[in-house]
Amino acid sequence: MPRRVRPRTLTISALAGVGLLSAVNGALTGVGSAAPAPAVPPDTKAVTSVSVTCPFADPLGARALTAETSATLPAQARTGASLKLGGFSTKLTLPRDVALSYLPAGTTAGSLAGEVRFDLAVHKDDRADKVPVTLAVPATPLPETGDVTLTATGTVPEIALNTVGAVTFDVTAPSLALAAVPPPADPAAKPVACALDAGQPTTLGKVMVLPKVTPGTKAQQQAAAADAPGPGDPPTEDEFAVPLSLVTIQTKSTVRKLGATVIADPAFLFNGLFILNLVDGSSRVTGSTTFNPATATFLGFGFVPVTATVEFLPVDWRNSKLIEFAGAITTDPDTGATYLNTTLQVMAKLSNAKVNGVPLDLGPGCVSGKPVTLTLNGPYEAFGVGHIRTDPEKGFDLPAFTGCGAAGQDLNPLLTGMSSGGGNQAFVDTYNLIVCTDPDQTQCPDGSTGPPTGSAAAKKAAAKKPN
Repeated sequence: MPRRVRPRTLTISALAGVGLLSAVNGALTGVGSAAPAPAVPPDTKAVTSVSVTCPFADPLGARALTAETSATLPAQARTGASLKLGGFSTKLTLPRDVALSYLPAGTTAGSLAGEVRFDLAVHKDDRADKVPVTLAVPATPLPETGDVTLTATGTVPEIALNTVGAVTFDVTAPSLALAAVPPPADPAAKPVACALDAGQPTTLGKVMVLPKVTPGTKAQQQAAAADAPGPGDPPTEDEFAVPLSLVTIQTKSTVRKLGATVIADPAFLFNGLFILNLVDGSSRVTGSTTFNPATATFLGFGFVPVTATVEFLPVDWRNSKLIEFAGAITTDPDTGATYLNTTLQVMAKLSNAKVNGVPLDLGPGCVSGKPVTLTLNGPYEAFGVGHIRTDPEKGFDLPAFTGCGAAGQDLNPLLTGMSSGGGNQAFVDTYNLIVCTDPDQTQCPDGSTGPPTGSAAAKKAAAKKPN
């Protein structure tokens, strides 16, 4: 039996020219490949602001500044592949008297340029490393009045992440090396090493690192999955579980016999977990959800106008509203694209019916006589976007209804005849929203406030907004 080796340490290195960075608690020797990673969700913009105290030379003294750092982070990365942080910049505002101190004595107009340097702290659990970052400040004229805002930009060395799990990136205190433009012949100003003020968050963002994809045949993948835990099983000792937060779910169903499309309001995934097997690299997701009630309008038997509330509920619908969700994530061995396979057992419930505008009492227990089996598959990223659906050819079967009617009326044959049968379809879109704490929501990155702009879900949400 092969020995199982579980990653115990964080191994991070920056490909900065030549050589490797050393870690806070020991030398790290992992080197990443420059090969491109498999397709992942779109990069996201990350922004964080920290307050720092900078000890300028007398008579200026220590001054409080705010450094706002932004970058684009990939939603995911793979071990053994280099990770790039794009659009890296830091913006800070110097008080006017501090900016003037860099100019020749008696001068009230001019420009400043230089560098902003700091370490980007990278850590997971108790292991950490630091990536040195040097950003250039272009020549920036001082305004006629007021403070001067400097924006430093640059490129962060490529980083190889040889660990699995959520890796956190934090900013540290900057060092300012500024001078007048043109610089004086004998520059007297020395770099100013600022210090972070205590008790504040410094996290720029997190990246989920997954195992690299090892090409193989489908037969090999099936053999490896034979001994794997079931999709709904709790994490084992060889698995790493990451909570999923802010996952919104959009659902749409079509009922063939009715010619009806049922679109529910957005729902959410509760207690979601992304579970990664540290031995074979397989992954799965678990959680609970509710499919919100939706109002459907259709023509019964092709000519009778009918409206009704349609719900998909758990099998134990009288005692619970939560539908347990579990699925296995598979990876295409050639392209690296990931797919979700899941099967849900739900009950279909009808209520609040009206026929030609006249209320029709269906009673409190008008449900499908048997569970509806929804087998869903499609492209999926646990930390991005998923689009799963029933088989385009087979769809799903809607069983006969039972418990429908009140006051002695048996409406089961009517509803069964109108709607039950095969060829129905279900579509589920998932969006893992990005946490945004910016008070100005217009500054939040795409994906932090709802489905991506231009999606069907976004258009539906926009249509509901009041004018």
